[in-house]
Amino acid sequence: MEFQYSRESRREIFKKGLGRRQSGEESMTDPERHDHNKRNKRSYLRDFEKHADGSYVYTGQIWHADPILRRRLLGKLWLLQGIMLVAVLLPGFKTTAGLLNTYYVILPYAFWFLSDVILTYTLGSMTFGGNPLRNYIYERSVAQYALRTVLPLAGAGLTAAGELIFLLRGGVGEGGGICLLCCAVQIAASLIAGKSRPADIWTI
Repeated sequence: MEFQYSRESRREIFKKGLGRRQSGEESMTDPERHDHNKRNKRSYLRDFEKHADGSYVYTGQIWHADPILRRRLLGKLWLLQGIMLVAVLLPGFKTTAGLLNTYYVILPYAFWFLSDVILTYTLGSMTFGGNPLRNYIYERSVAQYALRTVLPLAGAGLTAAGELIFLLRGGVGEGGGICLLCCAVQIAASLIAGKSRPADIWTI
């Protein structure tokens, strides 16, 4: 009984100590945490001011870029994006060895494809968001672009690794070389796009 009591006591002391460390969001109840996350997702709505006529006007931060530099940068990034899309789509349109029934090739390829779709959406937001760019669009596009170029790079690298494993294990089929070439093109294009650093041309 004495041993059980001491063990329970240590457990209570641990819980109390852990509770003292919790603060802010960690100490919230589930409904409070849900409301907090919801407010964060919609925090940009505070940047809109309602006028007497019922219309809303954006009053938050705006980001400016030199028009000439922006045009050159977007032209370069869209060219690279076009190359990336061709690189990721070509193995899918062609009957590629390993893409028919090999999970360790199919799953990385699916990740690669989705990553390029996300990157295209990010670049589209950066382009069609205009100049100047509202802060919430900047945060979702320009600020995220360099990081998101890493995703298709990783997807292409994993796809190439899966394809090589498939071939080394005696897998047969056409298009293996084309798939590996497309992976290399994707990796090179992602590296160039990531080094473009679009955030450098935007200022408040």
